[in-house]
Amino acid sequence: MELNEHIQAAWQGKQLKAFVLYSRAGVAQQIWIENDNGAILVDCADGIIRDILNNNLDISKLSSILFTHGHFDHMGGLPSLLGFLRMIGRTDSLFIYAPEGCIEVFSTVSNFMHIYSETLPFSIECRGLEPHETIKAGDMEVLAYPVVHCGSTKMSGITDPIPAMGYKITCGGETIAITGDTGTKSNIEELVKDVDLAIIEATFNTSEHATFEMIERVHLTEEIALRLGQFAKEYILVHKVK
Repeated sequence: MELNEHIQAAWQGKQLKAFVLYSRAGVAQQIWIENDNGAILVDCADGIIRDILNNNLDISKLSSILFTHGHFDHMGGLPSLLGFLRMIGRTDSLFIYAPEGCIEVFSTVSNFMHIYSETLPFSIECRGLEPHETIKAGDMEVLAYPVVHCGSTKMSGITDPIPAMGYKITCGGETIAITGDTGTKSNIEELVKDVDLAIIEATFNTSEHATFEMIERVHLTEEIALRLGQFAKEYILVHKVK
């Protein structure tokens, strides 16, 4: 399956459901994974509250937020979501995970907790994940998979690699893999091989729109993403520029 419009794409297995609430490179990405007992949000960028509400998702099911990396189009909506949960009076603990060293996420959470320390009705547990670390999120198991991703801007070109992860989320023998932003230097075949659903970034339309270095260290092309999708049982392409 290809996500041609930057709107919800839904997938349902026997145990897990996946909703790509929005995904456009340089704008925002948020992916909602749930089962009967809870939900995980992977990335949390601009428009997150609107996207959750517009898709009639039960925000009370949200137990954990996973960040693939700290770029603004993947974490810029975090203050809004935390503020919304505070406003509606959430009381359940919220668990937030990001690659170890992801200062954008950790500083945002720390500042929010400092500002609202006396009026925050729920606890926030926030910590970094090491490569290949496995955690539990409710009754879902999450494997953090290291990927290579560099930033890039029009002014500065390609910058240094940043802490970045893809994830495997498993429940009841069913697995969803999410690549996050990645270049071909990552072993993405291993991440998506034989999973029930692979959600794969496909930022560049063709190799003509990017240099070899960009494809190796920053983002995949649609052609590469389509090839990777063949290693999974089903796949969705996300994070396109347009």
